[in-house]
Amino acid sequence: MSEYKYDEESVKTLIVWAKSTSFPQQVKLSEAEDIYDVERYVQANLSDIDAHYPDAFYNPAITRLYRLKECIEGNER
Repeated sequence: MSEYKYDEESVKTLIVWAKSTSFPQQVKLSEAEDIYDVERYVQANLSDIDAHYPDAFYNPAITRLYRLKECIEGNER
């Protein structure tokens, strides 16, 4: 797991990625995390970020998108 960045520029870049990427219907992030509706998962996290950034309490929404990005890009290689 890499260190995630929560500065404004990094978060904006992550949001652009999330809005411009085509997602599969389902993703398995870990042994305990199965996402059955990836589009809804992404939209929910984007909504939290949009409503609450830069409140650090909502950094887990950013972390979830980073983890999804790692999973998606790792599967493409």
